[in-house]
Amino acid sequence: MHTGSELLETWIPDGGFMIERRKLKTADGGSAVADCLVPKWSDDELTRDLPCARQPCLHRIFTECPPSPERIAFLSSRYGLLTVSIPRPPAPGHVVKADALPPEPVEIWCKEIQALRACVELWDSIASGQQSATERERLGHKIAEHLARTPFHLRISGQCFRYCPVTLSAALWQRLAAEVAGLIHPARCAAPNCSRWFLRGTAVRSDKRFCSNACKNRAFRQTKHHDSHATTAM
Repeated sequence: MHTGSELLETWIPDGGFMIERRKLKTADGGSAVADCLVPKWSDDELTRDLPCARQPCLHRIFTECPPSPERIAFLSSRYGLLTVSIPRPPAPGHVVKADALPPEPVEIWCKEIQALRACVELWDSIASGQQSATERERLGHKIAEHLARTPFHLRISGQCFRYCPVTLSAALWQRLAAEVAGLIHPARCAAPNCSRWFLRGTAVRSDKRFCSNACKNRAFRQTKHHDSHATTAM
């Protein structure tokens, strides 16, 4: 199911991001020093990415991220910044340098991860039947509040149109809203030593348990191995 978030573009330095102390302007016109995500090399080239198309369960992955600088730097280097976007794609053959990206405070990531995690935990509790209709309504209000203050643009293609998020933060909340609405169905792979998130979607059985055939075969071999040992021991 396409929700628009699959079209989100982020831009990632080829060398990734690191955390560095930077001076930033505050809302009252002053300045403050904060830990920020910045490209490792300012003259590095930026590579375009479609993070939600590549990883449809990205909102679930973010909620499991511990609020440590190392993990936040890893996620940003893999999927891009939360609130920064390049409004105009570069012309064909034109190279965009990493210094086009402004510093992004790590505090933004900590707050966003915490807010997403709280809503996902509430949704999991609701989905398992442990919460009332009132809690579901409360969750809807929380998601709506975040979506109301995040930027989107309308993309029209033929007779279809989609609200496409401008930032990765907006895309994550849109993915969560799609899950709560039943438009997408994230699941965790049940294979040993995997636990990756994957999207069941509508074209596959609702009871799909593995993210790939390789994981399915590995789980089958392990089950067969355990059964043979149990039979030998009897």
